Amino acid sequence: MKYPRMVIRDIGTFFPMCWAILRGQYKMPWGTLLWGILWVIYLISPIDTFPDGIPILGITDDGAFAALVLMKIHRDLEAFRQSREPRRVILDAEVVPTDQEHK
Repeated sequence: MKYPRMVIRDIGTFFPMCWAILRGQYKMPWGTLLWGILWVIYLISPIDTFPDGIPILGITDDGAFAALVLMKIHRDLEAFRQSREPRRVILDAEVVPTDQEHK
């Protein structure tokens, strides 16, 4: 059950990440962006490995290509999500009396 949630989360992160890249707010490897663009082009392109009119195979090739792309860019999607999370700093300190305080 972990993988369907991960895929849905990655797809939900992909488009905001692309938008942030285009606006210059996030930098990532060009290879990752290229894979993402190829995925979008493949999904909207009328040219498929198997035409969508063929039952089951027409949709399966789109899903397989999407899974391949998501596997390739998953690490970058995680890095993008982490870059958008607010930074939390936890400080741990101990008060130690000095010689000045004892006099």
